[in-house]
Amino acid sequence: MRKSMLWLSVALITSLLAFSSCSRHTVRGRDGKGNGDENGNDGRITNVTLHERADWSIKYIDREDYTEDDGYISRVEKFQVYCPGVTYYILLSISPDDLKELYNNDPLAFFQKEAEYYRSDAEYYNEKVTDYFYTADAQDYLLDRMRMGTWNMYLVAMNASGYATGDYAKTTFTLKEEEPIEDYSKWLGEWTVTGKTYPDEKGNTENVSYVLTVEKEEANLSYDVRGWETGESIKAKEGTVMDQEYLVTEFDWSNHNMYFRSQYLGTYTDDTVGKDVDELFLGKIDYKGTSTADHGIWIISDENLDLGAAVATDKGIEISGCDVYVTISTKEELTTFAIMQYIRAFMNGQDVDYLEYNTNVPTYPLTMVKTKASVSRPALVRRPVTKASVHHSQTREHRDRRSQSAKSAVRVK
Repeated sequence: MRKSMLWLSVALITSLLAFSSCSRHTVRGRDGKGNGDENGNDGRITNVTLHERADWSIKYIDREDYTEDDGYISRVEKFQVYCPGVTYYILLSISPDDLKELYNNDPLAFFQKEAEYYRSDAEYYNEKVTDYFYTADAQDYLLDRMRMGTWNMYLVAMNASGYATGDYAKTTFTLKEEEPIEDYSKWLGEWTVTGKTYPDEKGNTENVSYVLTVEKEEANLSYDVRGWETGESIKAKEGTVMDQEYLVTEFDWSNHNMYFRSQYLGTYTDDTVGKDVDELFLGKIDYKGTSTADHGIWIISDENLDLGAAVATDKGIEISGCDVYVTISTKEELTTFAIMQYIRAFMNGQDVDYLEYNTNVPTYPLTMVKTKASVSRPALVRRPVTKASVHHSQTREHRDRRSQSAKSAVRVK
């Protein structure tokens, strides 16, 4: 269970503005005047009524293997959109069960909540909310692979201030789970992961080891991983045993590696700080910039980024850091993740504080040795679905995972 918690408060120093994309980011609740239109109005629409447009359509076409320019194969979901006369719109997905449970079968309430998240993100990143919207009135879209189940996919018209107008189109479709291939199944079982901590001021490091269990989440797509930041390596008086948590890792269809990804885990009220905190799994970079102010460790606070890849090498299985484009002090560079770990984030005035559960986490590269072919432990208790988790898991427009870019970073030391 969780033990005493180490609180390392990290103040927000700068936002990274790299490439605008349709990736979802951690939602930061902020007070402010919002995104107004050119006339100084807030753009809020009163008395909104739903209007399903008979002349609009959104269609699920199929799952396909998309070949990138260099031959890399990505599995994607293809959609076709037709919406003549639209100015801005977004694409939203939700299961019928979640729509019923969370929104009482009210699509407009769902649209308005998601629009609120968009406005919050745009304000936090000092961007135009319309940068997050689509504009083409006839378009085929490739979205990242979706999970199995029945889905409602909506095309939702938006105004320039980030509010849903009420006009929409909808399609419903069902995706079945695939049969697992051998290369997917090879990652299942129990593993021991070992590495060394980041050197302290004297250059000293510590050995860190975790016992991970990798279980099927969805065949040929993802895994449930338990055990990160648990075990004897956790410091008894300072650390936090994270055995109540689990990660979702991703199977790569093209190279058959397993990827650890940055992700939102949930929101809970922390009695120590007296407010709600977002629980996250994030990566850090060791940025060696040209100035003293830039040099050091930075938390990359974006979600849905590849942090580390488990890869078979001549020496066995190794977890190595993934590349990411960042911009610090107006200079964009390609760097590599050095660390991944559980993090808490919460608003402290107008800034975001990031709190580490453990400071003695291993840096890349890590060794990964299989100790058991199967997992023998109590069944995983999944986190409950919430409005926030539905937002954080929205399907994104496809992008090549090897050219990922970060929008925001926080200086640690």
